Amino acid sequence: MEFNERFKRYSNTELLRVIDNPDSYQSKAIKVAKELLSDRQLTEEEIKSAKEELEMERQKKSDEKLKKRAVENKFRNVAKSMFDNLNPIQKEKPTSEKTIKTISLLFGGLFLFQLYKEFGTIISTLADNPAEWDVSVALFFLPLIVLSIAIILFYKRKKSGWLLLTLFLTYSAIFEIGFFIVMFNIYSSNSIGFNGFFSQNLPIVNLFLFLFFAGTIWAISRKNVRDVYGVSKQTMILTISIMAIIVGIGFRLMI
Repeated sequence: MEFNERFKRYSNTELLRVIDNPDSYQSKAIKVAKELLSDRQLTEEEIKSAKEELEMERQKKSDEKLKKRAVENKFRNVAKSMFDNLNPIQKEKPTSEKTIKTISLLFGGLFLFQLYKEFGTIISTLADNPAEWDVSVALFFLPLIVLSIAIILFYKRKKSGWLLLTLFLTYSAIFEIGFFIVMFNIYSSNSIGFNGFFSQNLPIVNLFLFLFFAGTIWAISRKNVRDVYGVSKQTMILTISIMAIIVGIGFRLMI
């Protein structure tokens, strides 16, 4: 009775949809749909029209699935390309140009995403009286400013761009792993085991971010990339070491 009352309001196409999808409906529902369609005594033209409409719906769903799959494949290919460039275990080294373009595109996108995410905060901060700004405002804007300049100069193959981006990446990598270690020690001291630590809603993402930043540092520190910017091995080691020491000391003082 329930199916009979509900299906009476269905169009011919909707009844056909029920009949043609036996796996999605109960056998009783299929039977009621067939009976109602038969009681309507449809002409061949009406049946043909309903079937054509149903076929159009199927085609539309099929096209949407294909489009969705195409977008997923596109993102998967982009992600794979980025991973291949940042992955330290590779059969063949990617060309310096490919590495530079991939990293410029990746961090340009991350910068725009961060800008969009913090847009409300940025607008409200700029609307305040500059005389009331404190150190926290500088700490908020500095990474965004440094990253934007670094990306532009890095893309233009400027040595200063390589140095700024490396400093930013080193700062980010040390901060992420430092935060992860601090949280791990806190939970370890509270008698939460290793498995318990990873089962909690904890900043495990910091560990993955560290690997991401470290992998990027490795990618832009390869000799074929450094040669494009005229960066020597000694300059590379000095740049990374100085920033790592500064951030490490700063992090230690904060805790």
